[in-house]
Amino acid sequence: MQKRNRYRGKRAFRGNCRLLGSLVPLSSLAIGEKGRVIKICGQRSQLRRRMMDMGITVGTIIEIKRTAPVGDPVDLLVRDYRLCLRRADLDRILVEVVS
Repeated sequence: MQKRNRYRGKRAFRGNCRLLGSLVPLSSLAIGEKGRVIKICGQRSQLRRRMMDMGITVGTIIEIKRTAPVGDPVDLLVRDYRLCLRRADLDRILVEVVS
């Protein structure tokens, strides 16, 4: 029996990055899961700069705390502070799931 990838078929991935191996978009993590940022994708350098200004850099651990009732925005725990981002922005952040 083939093992199924639980992130497959969730949201359509936006951006200019390809999913590599165990990397998933941050938007596909469930509440309570943590991920280590591996890559911030995006054609616009403004988006990358804005993410870095908010503390989302490569190697940062991010935890999904909660989502709004409609599902957008998502509340994150980044470097001991809370941050809310749209799912469209979370699609551009590739993470590896951390236990």
